[in-house]
Amino acid sequence: MHAPERAGTAISTDTWPDISARTARMAILALWLACAGLLIWADYKSIALMTFNDPDDALRLVEVRDWLGGQSWFDVTQYRSQPPSGAPMHWSRLVDIPIAALIRLGALVAPMAQAERFALVTVPLLLFLLLGILVHMLTIAATGRRLIGVVAVGMLMASLGIIIQFKPLRIDHHGWQIVLGTLTVLLLLRAVQGTVRYTALAGLTAALALAIALEGLPLVVAIGGVFGMLYLRDAARGPQLTAYLGVMLIAGTLLLLAMLGWSAATVPWCDALSPAILGPLGVALLIFATGRRFLPQSPVAARLALLALAGAGAALTFRLATPVCAAGPFAALDPLVARLWYLNVMEGMPLWVQPSDLIYILPLPAILGLIATMLAIWLDEPKRRDGWIALLIVQTITFILSLLILRSMGLAHVLALPASAWLFIHAFSKTRRLSTPVGRIAAGFACFALTPIGAEAMVMAFIPENRINASATNGVDPRSICTTHDSLRGLDALPPSRLFTPLDIGAHLLLFTHHSIIASGHHRARWGMKAVISAFIAPPDEARRIIAVTGSDYVVICDKEPEVKKYAKLYPASLTAVLLKDRPPVWLARVPMRPGETIRVWRIRR
Repeated sequence: MHAPERAGTAISTDTWPDISARTARMAILALWLACAGLLIWADYKSIALMTFNDPDDALRLVEVRDWLGGQSWFDVTQYRSQPPSGAPMHWSRLVDIPIAALIRLGALVAPMAQAERFALVTVPLLLFLLLGILVHMLTIAATGRRLIGVVAVGMLMASLGIIIQFKPLRIDHHGWQIVLGTLTVLLLLRAVQGTVRYTALAGLTAALALAIALEGLPLVVAIGGVFGMLYLRDAARGPQLTAYLGVMLIAGTLLLLAMLGWSAATVPWCDALSPAILGPLGVALLIFATGRRFLPQSPVAARLALLALAGAGAALTFRLATPVCAAGPFAALDPLVARLWYLNVMEGMPLWVQPSDLIYILPLPAILGLIATMLAIWLDEPKRRDGWIALLIVQTITFILSLLILRSMGLAHVLALPASAWLFIHAFSKTRRLSTPVGRIAAGFACFALTPIGAEAMVMAFIPENRINASATNGVDPRSICTTHDSLRGLDALPPSRLFTPLDIGAHLLLFTHHSIIASGHHRARWGMKAVISAFIAPPDEARRIIAVTGSDYVVICDKEPEVKKYAKLYPASLTAVLLKDRPPVWLARVPMRPGETIRVWRIRR
């Protein structure tokens, strides 16, 4: 991983002014307090009304309530969805721990509703503080300077693409994925210096990331690739790759057993950490460790062949042992569900299918970070190049992944910060040498344009405001007009019933009412999701037959919700279309809600 030496071109950052560790800590804390205060101020209405823009956050709180209410730690089934068996979930209880702990703590001094709000605000903001500390440490590992680390944290606190995952009420697992991904990359940079201890810790955090969500798998593979490249360069680095794979396998197995218990842990799920992932990992470890012991290591070609053999063994095991998983974690979805639900979950879609303005804005920080990292490899001191090269590899992988799956963009933005801060400090130091005030001002503006927030601001300046508002990903969700606690009191007052409702408001109804639903937008509820979509797009008579099979008592819709509008537009003769026109079929009787409540409810006549 060595770059060629270039005498006289390296920039010595060791001579730059730096700040003390105490000053750095105080600066990070001040930046976080300012950012947290602004986020609370901006979202105070959502906090007061508990307005969840993402159904996953609403259902996460439902899962925590169920756990606190006595449901087993090992059982994450949502029994009020897809009754009577319940909807199996692929979520990890690990994310529930801090939420449940702070709810219990808050309940000691306040009513339960206030204790929940306390946890819903505190957990994501404290997680954001932890991310800020890790970004500072990652930047120091790359640059050796605390001042640059503070600048990187300042950029973090202004990065909207990252902040959106740490706003109050954002309690789902995406923030944890960013934090654990950053920690694993930090440990990688420390391990590049040759310490096996950090390699083992990287394997541990990688296993933890996989236990929380499988979306961390590409980063885990990329880090393994870095250790493989180190081994290619030097055979003595072999124990590092062995340690990384071995600790990840052991920790992953123990975490799986701790989360699910023995029987459930043996099911080869494709959408979560399971034997489908751990099996190939074990094969790769066995082939690599055995090959290092018995095969010659001196030629580079021999080491390359061993790595290729280990990778091929893992891939073949994955393909033969779990062939259904080879098509992807959502391959088992019914085609109707895939077309009308999955392909409309925009955070899981590629960048090029997003609104046009977001295509230009969202990848900018990651692109600038890649350019800055390449400049750092070229210009920074030789002793830091291995770290920069390792960072460039994982940056490249996460950036490519973010183009394919939008929700991965947050980690790509975070990994861009160390080099972006380094480039800003380097460029800003050059402006001080300019003799004229006008030149210094112009150069200072150019330095700002090199930062992620500066580049985003410049691009947004050329986009009409109405188009930005239309493309915004963090605006008010249209469904919130009828999916808050206050707007669902009338529905909650009905006797416990089974509701037939569109997928995207199902989680909110579970949270704010005591009813059951047929399905929410969570893919393991296969028959429930298909029944919901099939009925809402079918003509009323056919819809009646589908709904009757589910045993539902009421049909419930939110007419402002995009899912409902989509069904009505695509299927103008459907049940959804006639309900939006307020022309219900004779087998539905309108149930009036309280004044001001916008949710629409019809009782099903048997």
